[in-house]
Amino acid sequence: MVDLLRHVRFFVAIAEERQFGFAARRIGISQPPLSRGLQRLEAELGVRLFDRGPQGVDLTEAGAALLPHAHRLLQAEQTLRQAARGEAAGRSGVRLGVVPQLPLAASARLASTAAARAPGRARGGVTLHTASTTALVEAVAEGRLDVAVVVHPAVLGSLAAGAVVRLPTALLVPHPVARGAPARLRELIRVPLAVPPREDNPPAHDLLVDTLDEHGVTAGTTRAADERAAVALAATGRACVLTADPAVGAAGVLRVPVPGDVLPLRLRVVAPGGSPGERPPELVAALTAALVEPAGTP
Repeated sequence: MVDLLRHVRFFVAIAEERQFGFAARRIGISQPPLSRGLQRLEAELGVRLFDRGPQGVDLTEAGAALLPHAHRLLQAEQTLRQAARGEAAGRSGVRLGVVPQLPLAASARLASTAAARAPGRARGGVTLHTASTTALVEAVAEGRLDVAVVVHPAVLGSLAAGAVVRLPTALLVPHPVARGAPARLRELIRVPLAVPPREDNPPAHDLLVDTLDEHGVTAGTTRAADERAAVALAATGRACVLTADPAVGAAGVLRVPVPGDVLPLRLRVVAPGGSPGERPPELVAALTAALVEPAGTP
């Protein structure tokens, strides 16, 4: 039996890319199963969809006539999925995920925005879940969360994503800092920097480590499960802490801005993906705007 939707997706990708290799990379499979899928679809429909040539493929007359129907079929599938997600959200409320690094005030703005922008879906309220970027991406992809705020960069797969938002950060340092000229990063981080485990988000972790290396920081890093654990390390003189939350601090620990804003907290709002090139859902755009603290906010 032909998996019609899957093979129609192959047909549309090939028609738009005009090369089997490009279409296969776009879908995320190798070229042989793509070719076999197209052959099965052509056999099922009883028409040849493409003329193959050394420079790629061209739609046949039948292929050009059927392509708009294929687009409508895939759009109908997406509409069905979105309607199903809306029904599920209407019963359970908006399920919002955030990373532990997100400041408390930002979490409150996001919850308020989600409730205001999706009133029909929020009959059950807004439920906030806190987890690592890797866990949140997996939960959104599997439909266990409706939307999430994750640390950028991250492997997002087919998820839709909003623009990257940069939040300024400060360092909590458990040692004196010289007055006068602005300190360099390596002069501020003289004990290991407390960071989340690498498995929470390997791309972001590696970017942070590379940035520390570029700025001559030799103190290294130490693992901290969350910001609470990191601040405890700073309070006992064993680590520095990077935070985007202006309310976080500890007695005897100095809070200083990160020189040059070279270690911002980069965030993105993600949601279940749509068709390639489709604009992110409206809720993603609204939550992305809510991440940016309004001017004049204390």
